[in-house]
Amino acid sequence: MTTHNRLQLYPMLRIAVALIVGILVGKAAFSTIAPLPFLILTAVSLIAYFVLRRFPTGQTATLLAAFCFLGAFIMTDKMERMEIKLPQNPVVYHAVLLSEPVVHGKVIQTDMLITDGDKPLKVRASILRDTITNCWQRLHAGDGIIATSQLTEPQNFAKSTFDYATWLKYHGFDAETFIFYSDWRKASVDISNLSYSDRLIIGARKLRQRLLTKFHDMGADGKSYALLAAMALGDKSALTKDLKDDYSVSGASHVLALSGLHLGIIYAVLSMLAFGFRRKWLSQLIIMLAVWSYVVIVGMSPSVVRSAVMLTIFSLVTILNRQTLSVNSLAVAAIAMLILNPLNLYDIGFEMSFAAVLSIALFLPMLYSPKQPEHWYLRALKWLWSIVAMSIAAQLGTAPLIIYYFGRFSCYFILTNLIVVPLTTVILYGAVAVAATYWLPAAAAWIADKVTTCADIMNAAVHWIATLPGASIDNISWSKAQAAAAYMFLFALYLLVKFVRKRYKALSQSV
Repeated sequence: MTTHNRLQLYPMLRIAVALIVGILVGKAAFSTIAPLPFLILTAVSLIAYFVLRRFPTGQTATLLAAFCFLGAFIMTDKMERMEIKLPQNPVVYHAVLLSEPVVHGKVIQTDMLITDGDKPLKVRASILRDTITNCWQRLHAGDGIIATSQLTEPQNFAKSTFDYATWLKYHGFDAETFIFYSDWRKASVDISNLSYSDRLIIGARKLRQRLLTKFHDMGADGKSYALLAAMALGDKSALTKDLKDDYSVSGASHVLALSGLHLGIIYAVLSMLAFGFRRKWLSQLIIMLAVWSYVVIVGMSPSVVRSAVMLTIFSLVTILNRQTLSVNSLAVAAIAMLILNPLNLYDIGFEMSFAAVLSIALFLPMLYSPKQPEHWYLRALKWLWSIVAMSIAAQLGTAPLIIYYFGRFSCYFILTNLIVVPLTTVILYGAVAVAATYWLPAAAAWIADKVTTCADIMNAAVHWIATLPGASIDNISWSKAQAAAAYMFLFALYLLVKFVRKRYKALSQSV
């Protein structure tokens, strides 16, 4: 395809890059430039785009400039809104718990939304446990409390290199607080003054907690419950440090975070259930409503939102019977998420998710051909190779980030994925089957027992891989420049392989 300087080849990718550049500029310029000048420059660039409709090169430049200025505007505006003046003295407030309380030593930690005032405040709370009445055990996500405490700016941990305060700010937290065990009580809190989205999130948290309770009721406990809760409903509160370490060392951490793998399986199940629909648009609409409802219930993490956006694009393409470039679909998802919240750019899950999918889109076609062989045993080997190829492609994209953030490289990631990907598929299909047969208690309990067994097998296999000699290379220290250099090398490798393949194809056709 000849582009002639037009946005024809991967147009949305170019726009996404311009938007990201603008966000970075906005973050750097926030202390000196207000949001309004960037908004004016965005409008001027868009006007210039329409004025220069007869000059394709000028249109391309002005459109990219518009998205660059837009990125700077939304970032500076977001950071301006994050600056909140907290009260200097302890205050009495009403709050709703957004997450299930988790025990950490003498306290329980939870996220809560203070409903008093014109603007709700999202707070990371530590509540001192009362070991006599144990009233904290009755607290669950969605419950309301009345408490008295001092609200403080997020602070970093002593002797820690991790910027915890910035992490909290970028994840929407306005403050931290410590609540003494006698300074709170459970209460009914009026949330009618909250926005529709806040009320929707609170309702989703309550529903997720009820579903998690059903896991317990059906016999899941310990590590099997922790895995099922994380994989099916995105709740990681039950994951122990040892279990997290096993999945990290073995290279299977991605199955604990809801992402494209999980949502893709759910989409496949729903598509099979809707196979009999005569009207394609209606079946896709129902599937998308179900998918986005699930996204809200599991907490709307960046990775699962990205997957849902891409599935929505795929659904629209299916309805229109058209083909699309996966890189463009990925770029559209990035643009939508960054416009809604530019701070997503600094979320590790967002970065890892997009790096993995982009790497798969670029490198998987070089490693795997969809053409199926005739014999069944060759098709079985082809299926195994598809898992290996997918693992290699994803690892190429995420390895620099994993090394930079966590200082670790998992050596047996291919073996790990050969085990966990099929088991993940079985577990998620089983979880959907449990939900579908919930009105038949005997059938649901039988399926739940088999799903729990699969979870135990996965945990045991991951632990075995994590204990193998040389399972991971740890304590790797990379700078941002080194991580960037690694990605530049990967891009150069992609271009080289693509050039060689193109030349080989040309030579083969000329012979």
